[in-house]
Amino acid sequence: MTAAGRLPVYFISHAGPNQAVEKSITADFLEALGKKWESFSGPNKPTSILVLSGHWEGERGVVKVRTSEKNELYYDFYGFPDELYKMKYPSVGSPKLANRVLEILGKAGIQAEAETKRGVDHGVWVPFLRILPTPKIPIVQMSLADMRHRPDEETFEYHIRLGKVLGQLRDEGVLIVGSGTAVHNLRDIGAYMRSSQGVGKMQVAPYVAPFDGLLDQVALAKTEEERERLAVKDMAGSKYLRSAHPSLDHLLPFHVAIGAADGDEGKVLHKAFMLSMSMSAYSFGEAA
Repeated sequence: MTAAGRLPVYFISHAGPNQAVEKSITADFLEALGKKWESFSGPNKPTSILVLSGHWEGERGVVKVRTSEKNELYYDFYGFPDELYKMKYPSVGSPKLANRVLEILGKAGIQAEAETKRGVDHGVWVPFLRILPTPKIPIVQMSLADMRHRPDEETFEYHIRLGKVLGQLRDEGVLIVGSGTAVHNLRDIGAYMRSSQGVGKMQVAPYVAPFDGLLDQVALAKTEEERERLAVKDMAGSKYLRSAHPSLDHLLPFHVAIGAADGDEGKVLHKAFMLSMSMSAYSFGEAA
């Protein structure tokens, strides 16, 4: 850790719902990540987890925070095997943490509202089935802000600022996790799957590696100023942006994570390219 009692921040790529039952190198990585978290001890042992998923955007300029004690599951996907709609993940929420989040956001002038009806979506429970299969730590999900009506640079800046405000929770026993996908183009999956069948090996879209490389540059930047410049101006200006992310929802948890990082050292934890997606993961402020 960067300081005793200050927890690291993570960005993970959560993949599709089938990640809950299928073996893959990303599933193996998530399981190893959970073992790492369970090894944290003393002042660095998390008391709760705050997760922002690419599958939940609040209203325009308003973020939502689940304040429920029980984490009902939201099966927010279609056309998958029946077994996935029967899966359970018996984690609990933390009204205490949720209300603390609402408090600090309000003080920072960020519009936020409590949410009690919506369950946790598969951007949370699917990867956490792998990370912490027996959940012992309360998990609170909060939303991103719906910024689709705003310029890309403004959207990135907003979510970095959101992360900066949330970052103080790292000193209060809270592990902050952005759950998205480093490159996420569902529109192109079918085409690259068909092209892969013709040559006998998985074909990867040409925009995956270049855009994923930009995330690496952001994570590994030596200064906070350089990191934010790359994450805002360079990312918004990238010719690969809208191919890698036709919508920004799965990218924005990364911006929240780098905001919460507060300039702490970044690390690349995982790489896996598949079709029109990248499953990269990063940490900030993690011990050697």
